[in-house]
Amino acid sequence: MIIVKRTYTPLPGASGLADLLEQVNQETMATGMPEVKVFRKYLGYHGVMVTMQKWPTVKEYNDSRSQVRQTPGIRKIFEGIYPLLSETHKTEILESVS
Repeated sequence: MIIVKRTYTPLPGASGLADLLEQVNQETMATGMPEVKVFRKYLGYHGVMVTMQKWPTVKEYNDSRSQVRQTPGIRKIFEGIYPLLSETHKTEILESVS
């Protein structure tokens, strides 16, 4: 099992990122992909959001990327997310060791 962790750092004064990421979760689950859990960082840069999504394998995650890009609802939400960010989101893949 892997966890895909994404970190989103908003521009100063940007708002609405948490709501948009929750919408991503709803659209993602509607397509049959795993839930995207959304977290707000407690310490560190203000307003930073982190998402985590469990996948059985890296291959299944990689295969899902084209499905995400081809899903109009998800693409539309990301069109609202990207202008809020100070830089593109950071993606990390964590592998379960137990």
